[in-house]
Amino acid sequence: MTEAERPITVEDLRRKAVRIKDMAGAEVRHLQGEQATKVIVVGVAAVCAAVALAYYLGRRSRG
Repeated sequence: MTEAERPITVEDLRRKAVRIKDMAGAEVRHLQGEQATKVIVVGVAAVCAAVALAYYLGRRSRG
């Protein structure tokens, strides 16, 4: 029997399922890391905007 004619075994399916599970887990971890980075960047931008607004309003009230 050649490789192309070899029947698929339960062990073959198990190995493939484990490999797919590992790939999916790695992708989820990668996406979670990207999402956390986006949240941090948005937070820093919001803090910078708040500080700039406070500075502007403070300078304006002193006249």
